[in-house]
Amino acid sequence: MSLLFYFTRHKRSWQRGIFPRKLKFSDDNILEAYLALGARLIHFDQSRTLIRVTYINDYFNRYFRLANYNFSDSLVFSMRNPIKTGTVCDWFNDHLENDEERAQVVYFITGLALIRGTLSSKEHTLLKQINTGLNLASEILQRIIAIHISFKANQAKDESRQRAKESTRKESIADRLIYCRILGVEEADDNATIKKAYRKLAKKLHPDVFVNASETQLKIAEEKFKEVQRAYEYLVKKKD
Repeated sequence: MSLLFYFTRHKRSWQRGIFPRKLKFSDDNILEAYLALGARLIHFDQSRTLIRVTYINDYFNRYFRLANYNFSDSLVFSMRNPIKTGTVCDWFNDHLENDEERAQVVYFITGLALIRGTLSSKEHTLLKQINTGLNLASEILQRIIAIHISFKANQAKDESRQRAKESTRKESIADRLIYCRILGVEEADDNATIKKAYRKLAKKLHPDVFVNASETQLKIAEEKFKEVQRAYEYLVKKKD
């Protein structure tokens, strides 16, 4: 793989910031595309480079366990030779026909952007550009941002409960707003509307949709579904 990219990267198109559209679709090349997008994000805030590199490494180890890939060289190259986001999106569009599969690219880059829990205006703009470049509706990006915020909030609360041995979870207005955003509903919506929104999302994330997808895509879908399920159960319970 290293020898392949040695020659690929020295092509003029790559050096002009164009992601090679003819690269075959493989785990290694997916990681290369992810790094190209991640490098654009890291440029906005160099002070977070270390924590974001750690996030990328953990993400790859978690979802691409079978890939034989050392990303340090690729990340350095992409940092020095910024790739145009549109060309990376074009490559993904050539190989991912399903909205939810393309949304997983946004899921990765959004998690990288929200590493400290907040988004700068430049980071948000980049996320919107990638989301649009992948031909996804703006609501999908909003949902993914909400999922990450919810995941981080619940992770922090779980850790806090474990330390303090708490048995109950305190309700907050922020919880309801985030859960409503995940399902795409309003606070005033009734159970019927909430259930309809939940069923629509559950259908998109059902295992049958990913029957031919990779193990990575299936795992990400399962995690997203857990947050959707959590949001549904919370909102319906509060309405009862």
